[in-house]
Amino acid sequence: MNFKSFKICLLTLALPVMALAQNDPFTVTGKVATSHNGDVVYLVYINGKTTVKDSTIVKDGGFTLTGTIPAPQVAYLRIGKVQPANNIDFYLSKEKVTVTATDSLKYATVTGSKLAADYSRLMEKLHPLIKQRVLAQNKYVAIAAADRKGAEGVALVAQITESSKQMSAAIYDFVDHNPTSYVSLDFLEKVAGSVIRYDVIMPHYEKLNAELKSTISGKEFGEKIEGSKGIQVGNVAKGFESTTPDGKTLALKDVVATGKYTLVDFWASWCGPCRAENPNVVNAYATYHDKGFNILSVSLDTKGENWKAAIAKDGMPWNHVSSLLGWKEPAAVLYGIQAIPQNVLLNSKGVVVATNLRGEALLAKLKQLML
Repeated sequence: MNFKSFKICLLTLALPVMALAQNDPFTVTGKVATSHNGDVVYLVYINGKTTVKDSTIVKDGGFTLTGTIPAPQVAYLRIGKVQPANNIDFYLSKEKVTVTATDSLKYATVTGSKLAADYSRLMEKLHPLIKQRVLAQNKYVAIAAADRKGAEGVALVAQITESSKQMSAAIYDFVDHNPTSYVSLDFLEKVAGSVIRYDVIMPHYEKLNAELKSTISGKEFGEKIEGSKGIQVGNVAKGFESTTPDGKTLALKDVVATGKYTLVDFWASWCGPCRAENPNVVNAYATYHDKGFNILSVSLDTKGENWKAAIAKDGMPWNHVSSLLGWKEPAAVLYGIQAIPQNVLLNSKGVVVATNLRGEALLAKLKQLML
């Protein structure tokens, strides 16, 4: 992962918050050295579910790009195709933005928009940390796979982890001190990721002002956070029922009542990582089922034949349910599931004792609990 790819990643991560009722027009005006006359300027941003790549030509040391966006977001601007790239990431909104550069776009100033100024202040803190993390990641990737568990690899993983923690801390600090800025809502959702930790994210979300939380994006994010509350360790899991492969109705409570521990496993036949993890789950079931370990797999499939075929092929002899509604599976929505595989381990009272146990971690946890 290089610095450029992180910027493009920011654009991709902006997609979930593009959920407003209508698009707003934007204008980006550029003032650059006349030596760039004739060069192509590229602007990349998100519109709905589409990544837009617009372009224009520099003329008389200037350029203008216009379009519409459904919500404020990170955008990426580049001049020409030279390497290293002459580019800048900035915050795009309905306010008119002016990008002024006497040399490289990397050192350009962005004016005319409060949100662009907010974003610049945040990125002043994040850019050095991003560079640290990318440097460590590149060094780690350069190590032969067989040697990555050695001292150098372990040290680099620690550096990557620390840089990521510092980035998260910088975002949380920005959110807490800028509760009226859309940048705060946007980046809080980015740092929350697809597996939201209610106890970490909700305290910061609650500090956002009412206007931000009342936007469509704010409401949707708030609902996702609330959904994640049900899978926090120590909470009683929310009950649900769905349909088995043979068309019967099965409730979570009925599975929980028959064992000491129950794993609620969210997966799908089309999910590569899920299928790769299934042998580990099969092993755990074979090892501990006779001691009171049950599994209820909830599939996010949409085609019954694919779902049933995957169950048979992967040898999964436990309880399965699905409404065949994909990501709209009611149980997945109830639990705030935004990525799979995910799982929740419950005790006989339906209380969450662990989440997202993978591979050896699942076996180790069951061994500890079954002592």
